[in-house]
Amino acid sequence: MPAAPDPLTENHCAAGRRGEDFALAYLEAKGYRLVARNFRHRRGELDLIVDAPDGTLVFVEVKSNRGSSAGRPLERVDGRKVRRMQRLAQRYCAMESQEHRDMRFDVVGVDLMQDGRAPSIEHIEAAFLPDGAGYWA
Repeated sequence: MPAAPDPLTENHCAAGRRGEDFALAYLEAKGYRLVARNFRHRRGELDLIVDAPDGTLVFVEVKSNRGSSAGRPLERVDGRKVRRMQRLAQRYCAMESQEHRDMRFDVVGVDLMQDGRAPSIEHIEAAFLPDGAGYWA
């Protein structure tokens, strides 16, 4: 697990990377296997692409928080982000010949604790459907 840096000097990108590290460790402990990390294509990025224990290809958006002022991390996945992830997932599947796979979109929220405690992690499986409809508000 990543060490807790000084919250006063940690920048946004470093906090995001640390949140992704925690999210990946959490998913791996649940039996998921990393396929790709930070897949970039033109106007976007998929944080994590993993194989679920049941063989489903999962595209994961990780949202990290360093404090309560920004709200819950999961509240920051809006319709624009959903559509971008869907397009990127389609592109990834086309590039990697994965169109035949069962797939879903998950969101992992990581509340990074500034006092060095382990983070609070919330994993929402199938957070939204390929057509943009969602299971959570």
